This record gives sequence, C-alpha cells and structure tokens, in this order.
Amino acid sequence: MFTPGDKNYKNKNSGCDVLTFETHERPDILRKLKKIKFGSERVVSNYETINWFDFECITVLLKDDEILGFSSVWHREEFYEPDKVRILNRYWEHDKLRKAGVTIARPHLVAMVNHQITYSKQLGFKKAFISREKNSSFMSHLMKELSKKTDSYWDYKDEKVCVCNEDNPSCWQYIGTTNL
Repeated sequence: MFTPGDKNYKNKNSGCDVLTFETHERPDILRKLKKIKFGSERVVSNYETINWFDFECITVLLKDDEILGFSSVWHREEFYEPDKVRILNRYWEHDKLRKAGVTIARPHLVAMVNHQITYSKQLGFKKAFISREKNSSFMSHLMKELSKKTDSYWDYKDEKVCVCNEDNPSCWQYIGTTNL
C-alpha cells in the first residue's frame, strides 16, 4: 500500500511517502531498516533488537529513498485478545522529521494509521490500539486528532494498562482503541 507525501505540507521534511508491506514482500527495505543506527535514541535497545518478521506488516516513511520513520502492526497472542492488534508499534522518526509543535497528527502519521487500519481489517482483526508509556495529555490529544482526520473513532481513557509483561514498568502504557 502506498500513499505519496503531501507536498503542500511544509513542516520539516513532512512530505514523506508512506509505504506499508508484509515483511516477505520487501526484503530490500528490511535490509535498509536493519542498517539504521539508533545510537542517539534514548531507548536504543527497543530498536536494535527488533525481529522484523514478528510483525504482521511494516510501514515506512520515505523521503528521496531514505527511511525517515517506521512503525509496525503487531499481534502478540500472549498479551492481546485474539481479535486485537497494536498499530504504530515501535514508532520511530529520524531527527530530520521530528519537530516540536502543535500539529500532532501530521499527514504522514495519518496515512500510516490509515494503512495499518486497512491491513489490520484485511487480516481479520476487530480492534486496534495505539499505546505510549508517557504523557497522557499527548495521547488524549492524538486520539482526538486521529478521530477527526481518519474514518475511525478513537476511545481514550486516562489510565495505564498492561500491554506486555506486567512485571515490567514500561509495559504499563496509556492506550487509545478503535473498532475496525
């Protein structure tokens, strides 16, 4: 699935093309993803230990053939209900793309969410969620923006829930959920 970047959106390299694929479809992009250096990332281990073949699909943000971001769709049967999937999993943006500001749901993020919802539906999932460990006000605002800018309604409750190992404090996160 491919969405060209919004060339009219002028916000620090945000005119990214958005491409979503199943892992077996694009070994060329998987090779590029494996070469990304995350040395400046606060949680570098979250990215360097990724097994790309664990995911239902991967979405990349491309600008002039350079990967400026990615995320995945992931169903973890040991933690999620059978019909529930996590989208925007392991979301990462290159410093070239990051910009503090009031626009949370930039066009490339909205396209990424739309792609991943479409894939999730095709795979038979009935619910999708987005999670974030910190900043409940950001999550609340993001859910409102995604409800406005996508064809989905996002429900958000200001309480952390466990998304993986309950003994790991970072697995308790704020989540927004939508029915597919």
